[in-house]
Amino acid sequence: MRAFITKNPVLTFVVFTWILQWGLIGIVMRITPEGLHVTEDATAHMVFRLRLLGPLLVCLAVTYYLEGGKGVGKLFAAYSRWKVPAPWYALAFSWKFINAYLAIGFVFLINGTFPGLYVDRFWEGWAINLPAIIYIALMEETSWMKFGVTRLQMRYNALTSALIIGFCWGMWYMPMLIINEGVPPGYPVPVFMGCMLGLGIMLTWAYNMTRSGLVLLVMQIISNTAFFVTPVLFAVTNDQSYIVAYSWVFMAFCAALPILFGAKDLARRPRARWDTDTVFPAPDEQEEVATPVVASVGARR
Repeated sequence: MRAFITKNPVLTFVVFTWILQWGLIGIVMRITPEGLHVTEDATAHMVFRLRLLGPLLVCLAVTYYLEGGKGVGKLFAAYSRWKVPAPWYALAFSWKFINAYLAIGFVFLINGTFPGLYVDRFWEGWAINLPAIIYIALMEETSWMKFGVTRLQMRYNALTSALIIGFCWGMWYMPMLIINEGVPPGYPVPVFMGCMLGLGIMLTWAYNMTRSGLVLLVMQIISNTAFFVTPVLFAVTNDQSYIVAYSWVFMAFCAALPILFGAKDLARRPRARWDTDTVFPAPDEQEEVATPVVASVGARR
């Protein structure tokens, strides 16, 4: 057993995470009274919330089993790396809003409809959900990105690693799409999965360029925050055009990253690997952290 997990830590993580997720959602579907939504039944909703524990608990368990406390420390160390060029923080705080407003602009040019600049009283729902938004960002970046991507990049190139994690991450969300809870309503499944593949690419690029878990944490918090603020979701506009347009804008941006930075590393520097990624930030003179607007001019594979 130990030999298998040592050789296949990401596969072990994905399988157990999927089992927990699909099992919990199966229980939720079974105990939710007919005709009621999950949120309308207290017991079903309580069980549904447990899904958020799965990825983090599994990656912690696998890491501790293989490497003990030192490995767990390495899992979280990148969050202390905050000294990166300011443009990365500008990108982290703005990327989702830029995508959303570009999508709104495209729909306006094509259909002549405009949903407004922001969702009325968005701060009410956002403030209530902010603790969950922060936890989800921490859970997902630690498990899918730091644990998953950096380990896969020991075996595969950056693009392949990003696509594998994006697909597995999207499949983790799939049962929530089935019961229409925990994900934006009215999101077409193929479009959603395309965005998850894109998210894997974008976050892998950002981490390989910066080695900063903090930058990724901000990007993920903003990802969920922007959907409260910008009127692109079907629940707000009653029109799928906006979320589909947003998705195409986002996927186009993500598709450009391997072209600009290369599939091998998705960066201007060697990709982050679990076995060589430093626990603590390396001294500034030993490495270069590039700004996000500078593309690699080296060989691309």
